[in-house]
Amino acid sequence: MDRASIYFMDETQRNTYDYDEDLPPLPLPDLRDTMERYYESIKPFGNDEELANARKAIAEFENGIGAQLHAKLKDRASKMKNWLDKWWDDYAYHLLRLPLNPYIVMAMPIKLEVLNIPETPECALKNFARITYHTIEFWDLLHKATIKPLSSNGGKIKYSSALYKRFFSTSRIPGEEIDHIEKHFKTVTEGPTPTHALISGKGRLFMFDCLHKDGSLITPQEILVVMQRVRSTIDYEPMGDCVPVLTHDDRTGWAKNRTRLLELSPHNKDTLKWVESSSIVVVFDENEPKDYAEISQYAINGDYHSKWGDRSSTLIGYKNGKFACVGEHSCYDGTVSVSYAMFIQLSLYEVPEPDWSEQEKISIFGITELLFDLDGTLKSEIERVKQDCEDRRTDVLVTHEVFHDYGKDYIKSCKLHPDSFVQVLMQLAYCEMHNEIAPVYETALMRHFYKGRTETLRSCTSEVFKFLQIARNKESSAAAIVDAFRKAVNHHNHMMNEARKGHGVDRHLFGLWCIAYENKMDIPDFFSEPMYTKSGGGGNFVLSTSTLGYSVNVGYVAPMVLDGYGIFYTITSECIFLQSTSFRNSMKTSGHKFNQHFMDAFRRMKNLLDECADSKL
Repeated sequence: MDRASIYFMDETQRNTYDYDEDLPPLPLPDLRDTMERYYESIKPFGNDEELANARKAIAEFENGIGAQLHAKLKDRASKMKNWLDKWWDDYAYHLLRLPLNPYIVMAMPIKLEVLNIPETPECALKNFARITYHTIEFWDLLHKATIKPLSSNGGKIKYSSALYKRFFSTSRIPGEEIDHIEKHFKTVTEGPTPTHALISGKGRLFMFDCLHKDGSLITPQEILVVMQRVRSTIDYEPMGDCVPVLTHDDRTGWAKNRTRLLELSPHNKDTLKWVESSSIVVVFDENEPKDYAEISQYAINGDYHSKWGDRSSTLIGYKNGKFACVGEHSCYDGTVSVSYAMFIQLSLYEVPEPDWSEQEKISIFGITELLFDLDGTLKSEIERVKQDCEDRRTDVLVTHEVFHDYGKDYIKSCKLHPDSFVQVLMQLAYCEMHNEIAPVYETALMRHFYKGRTETLRSCTSEVFKFLQIARNKESSAAAIVDAFRKAVNHHNHMMNEARKGHGVDRHLFGLWCIAYENKMDIPDFFSEPMYTKSGGGGNFVLSTSTLGYSVNVGYVAPMVLDGYGIFYTITSECIFLQSTSFRNSMKTSGHKFNQHFMDAFRRMKNLLDECADSKL
């Protein structure tokens, strides 16, 4: 595996984004089919009376207002290749008023140790310069539209590249009632695009250009000179005004303060444009995390005063030589973050370390500090938001664990799908810890459709529920548990394939809700029916989960509900990497305890699988 074969297109291939036009439109299921799948998904969560009431609510909805809404949705789908695209931005994300950090953003540690690159203070600036340079290379591939679209099935199934266009030079702009995305990034054929980068630390913002006047990329050595100058400035000069902290307020509060900034002076308008449109964003964070768990934790609660929270992607360099990246979730999904992280790792592995002595020959490189005009009100607001950030600093707790006993190779030797294997055991771990089942959201990738993003797979299926009952019955034999486990895993894999075909539940129901909302109709009673919420509907999934593929790179987001978990994992040949999130204020959850139950479930199931395999010999 090398970066050229994964990322670089040759001269015979088309513009990256042209492939999107060949992708099929996002499908819209029949209403009856969706409602039948929905009923199947709620069965594990209700008793006979609850299910009977739910059946009645489904029938009333399907034959009444639901049919009217579906007709309108069907008309919309007939005119658009993706009937969900704009709604997903607006109503799944942009109506939310919570601060983005730590509740909404995605984050991921960038792992250098796997490349035998020291993560130490002595190497910090040079590694940061190298990572930034390869980040600019990644930007250049997207800008020139020469990056290979992500794909599967040996490249036969292409995935949409549209979200790549929101990775750089993009910001989520706050509104008092609803936010919106402003994308400044353009490809070569689309026109001029911002080429300046933003670098910040200790509450101060600086700007430099990523390209020479001839259009060539600046070198790692030049980037190192920039970083040394900025590092020296923030080390020996006073703390800045900390304007970035305002972006970590609740969205309505930040919208009002952003308006104040704009109204205070024309200079602020220009400065804000420089910040929000910059191509690359890199941050000096003064924290010194000791491991990947702390790297992950500080990614969402570190130096609030220096991170512009609205930016689509931010690269963080800690003072002791460790790194992380943060993404604004409405702009793109985790698969884009993983693609970027893998590109950085492969680049660091394949491209020799620069000759740092070359920096002695570099002439003065232009750096501009970006300053805002502030009045007493804004200065007071900066102090208020600083305290708010401090108060919620540990609201979201993050763990990072590695299960070393086995990985993908062992699971596949048992003729089971790795992701489905993990999903079923995750639910056993939850059930063992909390003595109940949980509604489970798992991300089902939909990027093989035009501008597709995700569907929800409701992973707590009836087959999984049967397995949990058998596995927790002390009278059950090893053979009975293994048989039920295999059926649950295989059924989960089948349901994932169905969800990826567009045969899910939640995106269709979300679309019907959006039709009612946009047409100023009363939201149907169906969406407040108890079993809808109890089974996870309306963003009430207790386990919010996703696999990020088959590499060492794993990231995370916060749980969906107070007493829930975010569970995210990647599966390599020999290990399983796990990141979990939970809320500090929950009296019920504990990420560390859950991880132990999870690993116990992995070990128990291997023992049972091996026992049953041995008995057949």
